[in-house]
Amino acid sequence: MESNKNLNFEILNMLLDAKTPITTKKLAWETGKSSRTIRTHIKTISEVLESEGFLLVKKPNVGIYIEATNKERQQIKTKYKQLMTQNEDYDSDFRKNYILEILLINKFSYTMQMFADELYCSKSTIANDFDVVDEWLKSRGLKLIRNKSRGFWIEGAEIDFRKVIVDFLSKNCNSQYQKDDFENNISDYRLGMVNSMRLKEFFPEIELAEVERLVKLAEKQLGTIFTEQAFINLITHIAIIIRRVKENREITMTKDFNEKFKGSDIYPVAKKLVEGLESAFTVIMPEDEICYICLHLLGSKIYEELTEDNCKMILGSQEEFLLKIADEIINLTGIILNVDLNVDDFLRTSLVLHLRPVIVRLENDLRLENPMLETIKSEYGEIFCASWVCGTIFEKECGLQINEDEIAYIAMHIAAAVDRKKCHVKTIIVCSSGIGTAQWLKSKLANQFANMEITRVLSVEKLTKELIDSCDLIISTIPFKKHSPKVVKISTLVTTEDVAKINRAIGEIKSKKPIQEETNTRSYSDLDLITENYCFIEKELTKYEDVIEKYGNRLIEDAYAKDGFVESVLNRENASSTYLGKGIAIPHPTIEYVRNSKIAVIKLDKPIINKYEVIEMIFLLCLKIEGYGIATKIFSEFYSMLGNEKYMNDLKQVESTEQMNTMLRRFNYGENIQ
Repeated sequence: MESNKNLNFEILNMLLDAKTPITTKKLAWETGKSSRTIRTHIKTISEVLESEGFLLVKKPNVGIYIEATNKERQQIKTKYKQLMTQNEDYDSDFRKNYILEILLINKFSYTMQMFADELYCSKSTIANDFDVVDEWLKSRGLKLIRNKSRGFWIEGAEIDFRKVIVDFLSKNCNSQYQKDDFENNISDYRLGMVNSMRLKEFFPEIELAEVERLVKLAEKQLGTIFTEQAFINLITHIAIIIRRVKENREITMTKDFNEKFKGSDIYPVAKKLVEGLESAFTVIMPEDEICYICLHLLGSKIYEELTEDNCKMILGSQEEFLLKIADEIINLTGIILNVDLNVDDFLRTSLVLHLRPVIVRLENDLRLENPMLETIKSEYGEIFCASWVCGTIFEKECGLQINEDEIAYIAMHIAAAVDRKKCHVKTIIVCSSGIGTAQWLKSKLANQFANMEITRVLSVEKLTKELIDSCDLIISTIPFKKHSPKVVKISTLVTTEDVAKINRAIGEIKSKKPIQEETNTRSYSDLDLITENYCFIEKELTKYEDVIEKYGNRLIEDAYAKDGFVESVLNRENASSTYLGKGIAIPHPTIEYVRNSKIAVIKLDKPIINKYEVIEMIFLLCLKIEGYGIATKIFSEFYSMLGNEKYMNDLKQVESTEQMNTMLRRFNYGENIQ
């Protein structure tokens, strides 16, 4: 362990003794550590040197060196030996991710002592970390194997192993990388700096630029452009395929699965892509891998510019099944939000285009992370809530459970439609993300700048000189080479700095026009869903699962729910969080475990943290939904409740079940919030 404690000083000595710049790869090779470990120590060394007036330089295509004279180099060695050898304090999240990365790369087996040495902590701490890692892997269908003599490794189905790698990488693209870290320019803007560096580090043996080139050829063959997140996912999945096939860990699919894809239009594209991969990486891919790539191509979101003319053409070429689901989503969310969305062809078209890859992903348990999830939840909470109820549509029509990433994508389409009810103001938006993101951004800008007339929303490839000349302003969320004084570069979040940029470009902003809402008539039957004997104040339990079990069993005992209710609720919760925001969670089972409708309302005396969300009140739903009547009523009220800050504060302050029941009686009688 002593040698690891001295790793900072070992690296520092190598840099001080080097006559020429030295690369991260060489440092990793000389020390026997990973590139990631070296980066972490380089950052620490740089900070210490900088605090004393010395500069550690990182130069692309050259390497790392310290700017100092020979005399200064000797002084640094003497002065900083003790400082450089002090232990690093790594938090539990860092240790968990470090352990997972080592195990997922799976090049060799690590022992507990090796992890303890590298992370500067005790074996007992590492043992606790492994318990956390084990649970994380179990929830994803994998098993952590512990062997005293051979170390640790992961076992499980190959398809689950690959999904875990994608999940891990999507959640751990950290921001430690600097622009100086690049050895080459990014070949595609969709990959981005952080994603590019993270993938290069995880797949150092794979030439990712070649993978990008082949994916872009597939795009041309398909006549589509993948969204940013879909593009990243495809690059990641293909890199995993190359590595795993080279390690003789091919995937095995069923005969029916393969036959389904071999007869599809996407198969020749996947076949051509695989031929390119086999040639570039000297690997032979079996038929199962070709069909597996078909699956990911079909499940990828595509970018398509929508206009009034092509909306009608696109809708006329879609399957009735997809049109039906889109119409049900539009109708249901419109009722909940109390706004008529049925006349919006842009919404109907964008939803229909969105639905096919969604269904492919849900059917095959593929997760497409939504980078806007938390923003949608916080800024468009009511619309996220309204979109969440659309899960009942997917269950009824497709027999599928939808996760919160997909819910947020639907919410982006709905938010764009709701904002289109506001006034529009000559601007082109250039965006790389999906239709939902682009339309949502369009509406956000139209809402922010009342006199902005947004004429086109398109990808950078479709921005021609004629289009540039035809507009007054171009707002872009991505960097591109077409230089023009008309261009304003912003982020998809539209920050305060972005608003200032646009203000300087277009001048004074006029006030917004109010949304034109149509009132929908609602009639509620007396459902008696919430009663005083089902309002509770929980003072003892501190775990979310325990609360669900306690009150779920109460519903079973009183014949509202069937056996299996609790397990169904917890399984759904693991699949997708039911947290709505503002301290409210609405866990619920699948319909077959419900006898009669009832809602158990539990106010927590002390908030509970579940999956990083702080929960203060739980509405445990036991709803016998026939059609969408009850769901529409309930979620209309949740929408109304979440939007009323005073009411929410008062509800959380109640001290008796009688007060709680009085405040919540509108769920039974449709009364207004006072």
